Amino acid sequence: MNNRRINICRPGYGASCSLCCGSHNYRMHHDEIEELFHSRSDEGSPRPYQHPYTVSYEKLYRDAMQCPHVGLSDDNEVFCLIYSEPDKKGELLSFFKGTCSNFYCPAWDVLTDKQVVFAARLMKDWFYYSLLINDIEAVQNLCASYSAPEDVPEEVLDELKEDILDRFIAEDGK
Repeated sequence: MNNRRINICRPGYGASCSLCCGSHNYRMHHDEIEELFHSRSDEGSPRPYQHPYTVSYEKLYRDAMQCPHVGLSDDNEVFCLIYSEPDKKGELLSFFKGTCSNFYCPAWDVLTDKQVVFAARLMKDWFYYSLLINDIEAVQNLCASYSAPEDVPEEVLDELKEDILDRFIAEDGK
């Protein structure tokens, strides 16, 4: 395990990731996913506990989860609505301990804190940061090519976003 001091899932700078929870596993535009996640996070809204393999929307990846407990904060950062819930019981506790607590993220082990912060500062969001951070080679190449995120030309950033989204969607069903 890497001696990481930066939490790759919530590194700051407006960036966050819950790709492992299926945050991008929806056949929807990212604005629609964002609206869904905000609606789950509304204070006072009833939040029924569902098994994370419960499917409510059409998936991009048939075998991947679409966790109904991913929410979006007022700061537009994705987070787990049940992570700090003190009363996880039964099937939910079993899933949480067996899957959520043991998920393996290659980027966590491979990328340095400096590379994670570079990606966070570059993307500044949950949607594209999640895709970028999980494209380890792209992050490493960016860090090797530019000394700071501010040095990445706008057209390079736009092309990068299009490329990582296209590659993510192209993996559909594989």
